[in-house]
Amino acid sequence: MYNFVSIGGTSLSRLKQLDPDINIVEPDSIDDFKKFVDLGYHAIANGLTNDKMIEWKNYLDYIEQNKIPLLVDALYESNVMKFHLPDKIDTHTTLLISNLQIKEHPYFNKVITFPFFLIQSFILWNKFTEFDEHLDTDKKSFLCLNGVNKPSRRYVYDYIRKHNLMNDCIFSFHNRGGNNDWIEKYPNVSLQNDTEDKGDGVTWDNTYRKSWFLSTHFNLVTESTANNETSRGPMPIHRHKQCFFPTEKTFKSIANCHPFISLSDFEFHKNLQDILDFETYDEIWDYNFDTEIYNEPRWDKVLEQVKYISQQGIDYNVIKEKLIYNQQLFLDKKRNKNILIDFLNQIDNASK
Repeated sequence: MYNFVSIGGTSLSRLKQLDPDINIVEPDSIDDFKKFVDLGYHAIANGLTNDKMIEWKNYLDYIEQNKIPLLVDALYESNVMKFHLPDKIDTHTTLLISNLQIKEHPYFNKVITFPFFLIQSFILWNKFTEFDEHLDTDKKSFLCLNGVNKPSRRYVYDYIRKHNLMNDCIFSFHNRGGNNDWIEKYPNVSLQNDTEDKGDGVTWDNTYRKSWFLSTHFNLVTESTANNETSRGPMPIHRHKQCFFPTEKTFKSIANCHPFISLSDFEFHKNLQDILDFETYDEIWDYNFDTEIYNEPRWDKVLEQVKYISQQGIDYNVIKEKLIYNQQLFLDKKRNKNILIDFLNQIDNASK
């Protein structure tokens, strides 16, 4: 049993469906918290915004005074934000994060990485497109779904308009987090059968229509960290030079036997292979852009290929084995559970 006492909630609660040995409790009081700590529960804190720091100050003071090891849940971020930790806390801290390139962090004693969005996507989704279904459908050029307003996504929006690609693709742009000036320059684009944004940060991101994938040749994925941006909020307290933070945006294509190319970080596609064992589609894409250090030249090289392939289409039979392999790897419950168990075992050993 992996026991956690949570301050302010934790993303780990979503993983209980894959491993029922995860046990998470939320204390009603300091005495309640102390009871669970004495029983050997791991203390874990999540989303400590300024308000939360005030709300949970008694707990944090107790943790510091008694040198209780603290896990800090930053699994929804690529870099560590100020709200993840008070300015100073004098106890052993372990960072849990989904930026798989991070090996150490100047503000934490230990770092444990975990492909949170891979496992969460596997847990939450239950309808997938089979390979043969793609062969029986007429297709538009490409799919490109955009929620949060980001510089890289505005760059794509400009490119699509400039090259008159809008009517040939399935494109959305929801301006989540965009200010009025941005919304005026980049008007909302919604799909006729779009999903509802409930504002919970989970439902909209993990809901999709199979028809979007069946009716397009490929997915232009605008990943959250195309220029090592954080997922949300202000600038991070520390930004790492390298970032590999794959999210549900990429896994939607993998899960649905859909070719994709990602507007993302340096060596993103290489890391998909080297770190997560997914195949890339060299038969279609020239991945030389992956090693381009500078953002806009890298994005340009991606978008030039998007424009060309959107006009040519894709013969799915050329990459059939890779599409099926990637989908089966994504759906491999044993592999996913082993990834989770390894993560939990690292937590158990973090402060020893």
